[in-house]
Amino acid sequence: MPENNSAGWHDLDVISTAIKRLTTHDVSPTIGADMAMFMMHEKPEITPTSMHGQGPSATNRLNIAEHTGSHVDAPFHTDPSGATIDQVPLEVLLLPRFCKYDLTEYNHQPGDLIGVDHLVAAQERLGFELGQGDVAIIETGWDRFLPGGTDPRDNNWWGRNQPGLSPEACNYLAEAGVVAVASDTGACDLAIRDGHVLAADGHARAFLPRGILIVEGLHNLAEVPATGLFLALPLKIKNGTGSPLRVVLLTE
Repeated sequence: MPENNSAGWHDLDVISTAIKRLTTHDVSPTIGADMAMFMMHEKPEITPTSMHGQGPSATNRLNIAEHTGSHVDAPFHTDPSGATIDQVPLEVLLLPRFCKYDLTEYNHQPGDLIGVDHLVAAQERLGFELGQGDVAIIETGWDRFLPGGTDPRDNNWWGRNQPGLSPEACNYLAEAGVVAVASDTGACDLAIRDGHVLAADGHARAFLPRGILIVEGLHNLAEVPATGLFLALPLKIKNGTGSPLRVVLLTE
């Protein structure tokens, strides 16, 4: 190894060792034909095209919406002049800090609005301060309504009902300088009751038009500590409005 590169390799070894010591949390659902989807999108289709015993390998064909499972919305999703997913820089979701707002104690219902007071109270209770370049994660406990959850509902119900963020809450997160806002609901800031959208300020004004990404459909946040590192990479879809993600949260 050339002498002038030894310091750099040592730094990489230190980083690699530190990451391996962290706890990993897989907060993405398994993609399958029976999964819950947001009401605008059809469920995925996974069709075997080659099977063991019929050829040298097994393969499947996937027919899925960009916004399937845990996924990211590119700015272009609602902003005609915004970046498409293939134009979003890789580093945006590559190990930024996350701050998780555990709001489960409020038991928000479909159509309810999460306010700034809820966010501030969660910050004070959990001991973090949201900062420039962070990812804000909104935990409502909405995965309890999925099959296998503590209060399972029909899959179609999940995609047609959720609490959302008030315009003031959207502004609060945006003005903190976040690079993304994530949630365990199907559409993050949207407040929806029985398929009727009652609020959508983040998609329409506060997040995507400002270049702030939206990540939706996270699962199993209950065991995740309040802060850590966020890791996810979108598919490089030409002119994509979004992409499925495998989201991993890293914590001490």
